[in-house]
Formats: sequence, structure tokens, C-alpha cells
Amino acid sequence: MRVYAPLDDLTVNELDQVATKRGISRAQLIINAINSYLHQPEPSTEELDQLKLQLDQKSSELDQKRVKLDQSNSEMDQLKLQLDQTRINVDQSKTDASNLRDELEQLKTKYNQATLEITQRWEETKSLKKEIDKLKKELDGARSTSQQLKDDLLKRQSETDQVSKLREELAVAKTEIDKFKDSMKVRDDDIAFLRGHLSQISEKLPKSLPPSQEEARAKSWWRFWR
Repeated sequence: MRVYAPLDDLTVNELDQVATKRGISRAQLIINAINSYLHQPEPSTEELDQLKLQLDQKSSELDQKRVKLDQSNSEMDQLKLQLDQTRINVDQSKTDASNLRDELEQLKTKYNQATLEITQRWEETKSLKKEIDKLKKELDGARSTSQQLKDDLLKRQSETDQVSKLREELAVAKTEIDKFKDSMKVRDDDIAFLRGHLSQISEKLPKSLPPSQEEARAKSWWRFWR
């Protein structure tokens, strides 16, 4: 025949500990306890009081242990809640870590792109700098050429001024020459008139007279009047 009785966890644990120490099973320990209880002599009043006192102490200890157990269960529940919260935090941390990895990869990609753009801009800047240096040299050359052209222009302007001055002097000289030519023409006309007049006079003079030197030279008569 089997008899069933509800026991709390603390009593069951105590039964297991005693049974282990005695080297018997939990059922055997319960049977021995029942036999001992049934066949024990009737206790005296003092023994009953002593047992009652012990029972009260045991009950008090049991209540304390139950309180501690409840506290432990409460702490266990809190620990479970903390564990669950920790798991949630861990999951959230994993999610955040994954998001951070994605952001890091994006940042790496942006950094690589920025580095590439900076490198390209640096190359473009170096190319522009070379072009600027080349343009500066060309500008310096153009300035030098411009200065040389200015100097040549000033020189040519001076030469032009000199040519203009020479032209003015030439015009004056030409005017003087024209005046001199006019004077020579008048003189030649006077000389021709005088020659004609002398020729008329010489024709009227006797033939024995020698011709004038000018007439002799003009008519080649000088040979006959040496």
C-alpha cells in the first residue's frame, strides 16, 4: 500500500541529506521515521514540552529558511529579470555593433572615396600649378617681349622723329636748292643775254681785234689767236 503526502522543497532536501548520510533511500528513511514515531514510548509532559519547544524552534527555523528561500526566489527572479534585460541589452548591443560595423564600412567607403577625390584633386592641383608656372614664364616672356617692343617702339619713334626732322631739314634744303636753282637760272639768263650782247658788239667791231676769251672758248677760236 502506498501513502502520499505533500512536502515542501526544503523538507525534501533535508530528507535527501539525511538519507545520503545514512546510506539509505528517501523512502526507507520515511518508513524508518514512521516506524520510530509509531513504536516510540509515550513521552512525558516534560518531553512533550521539550519536543514542542524543539518543534517550535524547528518551525521558526523553517519559517526563517522559507523567508530566506522566498528572498532567494525573489533574488533569483530579479536575477532572471536582470539576465533577461542583460540578454536584451546584449541583443541590442549586437544590433548596435552590427549597425556600427555597417556605419564603419560606410565610413571606410566614404574615406576611400574622399581619399581618392583628394588624390585626384592633388594631381589636378599639381597639373594646374605646372600650367600656372608655365603661364607665369610665358607672361614673364611676354612682359620681356612687350618691354623690348616698347624699347624698339621708342627707338623707332626717336628714329621717326629724327627722320621727320631730317625731312624738314631736307624740305628746307630743297627750298634753298630751288631758290639757288632759280638764282642760277636768272644768272644763266643774264649770262646768255650778256653773251648775245657781246656777240652783237663783237660783230660790229673790226675783224682785226681778237675775240674775247669767252667767245674764243665758246667758238673754239682761241687756237687761232695764240
